[in-house]
Amino acid sequence: MTRLYRFTHNNVELVSDDTDAANQEVNTGAINIPNLVMFSAVLFMTEFRKMGMGDTDVSKTCNMSDWRRRMYAGTGNSQEVDEDIDIMDLPAKHSSQAGVIYAATTQEPEDKESFTAFLFAYHKPGMSKTMPASRTAQTASELTREAQALVPSSGVTHIWLCGSDPVHRRNRYMSKCLEQLEQDVRAWKASGQGSGIMTVHTIPAAFPGMVQFLLKNGFHGGDLVVGGESGKVLYWKEV
Repeated sequence: MTRLYRFTHNNVELVSDDTDAANQEVNTGAINIPNLVMFSAVLFMTEFRKMGMGDTDVSKTCNMSDWRRRMYAGTGNSQEVDEDIDIMDLPAKHSSQAGVIYAATTQEPEDKESFTAFLFAYHKPGMSKTMPASRTAQTASELTREAQALVPSSGVTHIWLCGSDPVHRRNRYMSKCLEQLEQDVRAWKASGQGSGIMTVHTIPAAFPGMVQFLLKNGFHGGDLVVGGESGKVLYWKEV
C-alpha cells in the first residue's frame, strides 16, 4: 500500500491511496509531524555518514518547533511567530502563503505504515539573489514576463527540505511528492494565490543526485546564491 499525505501547520489529509481500501482515515498515531521529523533526522544523518561527514548535527534543521513555525509563517522567519504562542491554535493561512509538507508512506502486509519520502516547501516573498556560476547556466531573468510580474506580489514556493529512504528511491515516491506540489502550485496560480514559480537551493558538489532529480523534472538554473553556503546554487521551475 502506498499513500500520499499533505501536512499543513494544524492539519494532515490523505491525498491519494493506491489501494481500494475502504478505510480512508488517517492514522494520526503514526502519521504525524513528530514521526516525520524523526524520519528526516535519521535519513539525513545516515546520508551524511555515507558522505564521510560523520555524525553531523541535524537538530537545527530537523526539529519540530522550527518545522511548525515554517509551516505557519511560510517565509521561515521565526520572528513572525511569538515563542509563547501555540502555533496549533493559530488560524490557518492559505497554503500558498504558508508551508506545506507532502509525505509518502508504504505498508506491507503485517507491517506498520511508515514514511518513505517527504518534501517540505514554503512561501518566500521572492527569489534569492544569484550570480552566474558559468557562462551556460540559465538565470532567473529567463522567467516569462508573466512570472516576473507575479513574483513581486505573490512570491515563490521554495522547496526547503526533501528526502527519500534509499531502499525506495527507485519507486518514485519523491517524484509523487513533487508532482502533488506542482499540482497545488498550478492551482494556487490559477486562483490568483501564487506566481507558479518553484525554487530550490542545493549544493551540486555534495548532492549531485539532487541536481539530476531537478533537471529530470524540468528545473532550470545553476547560478550561485549570493550570500549562501559555498557552492550553493538556485534552481527554479515555472508551472
